[in-house]
Amino acid sequence: MVTEAEVRHIARLIRLEVAEEEVGQMQKHFNEILEHFHSLGQVDLTGIDPFNPEEERSCPLREDEVRFWGNRNAAIAAAPMSDGDFFRVPRIIGEVENNDA
Repeated sequence: MVTEAEVRHIARLIRLEVAEEEVGQMQKHFNEILEHFHSLGQVDLTGIDPFNPEEERSCPLREDEVRFWGNRNAAIAAAPMSDGDFFRVPRIIGEVENNDA
């Protein structure tokens, strides 16, 4: 079961601003999702080999190939932060996290 403190912690990890009145609703939603995953564990998979599907793929795979995309400058120009030819993003690795959750 997900607690309200865990909801706040998850929100902080994913940089999601959650109002205090939304925490209970999110907690209920997370618990419903976990309940659904738990119910999937009750499915009888006896005799099914997950590594040898019996039916053909409905979507054939294509070769992986490098293709030129001509809108690089437009993408860089539309970015919130850039530095020359590179996207700039906020630093998250090495952050000091407040452990009050």
